[in-house]
Amino acid sequence: MKSGGAAALVVASAGALATYDKRQRTLHDLSGLGEGRATVVQIHDPSCPVCRNLKSRTSKVLEGFESVDFRLADITTSEGRKLQEQYRATKTTLLLFDGKGKHVRTVVGLQSIEELAELFRGVFKT
Repeated sequence: MKSGGAAALVVASAGALATYDKRQRTLHDLSGLGEGRATVVQIHDPSCPVCRNLKSRTSKVLEGFESVDFRLADITTSEGRKLQEQYRATKTTLLLFDGKGKHVRTVVGLQSIEELAELFRGVFKT
């Protein structure tokens, strides 16, 4: 009986890990900009506590915006650095894009949940 429980735990853990991995790949995938969905891209340094706080707040607020995607431009990767350089952005910056991939707004610094909600409602008209 114990081995059956252990096997179930391994299967459940593997499934959870696969789901987490897929979410992380999606979160870091910048290839979909301009493919029909508005997108918020955070210029992100994973070692930066303020960046992690902004990520958490932005993710939480965007849960209420089903038509807006959230992505991270991780500046420890070449793809993330390239986007950072293209928009001359510092870490802890949000780049807002419309569904056609047009850059419509840049916001720098840690914003409160209320400020983010107001910003996204105004820019994305939801």
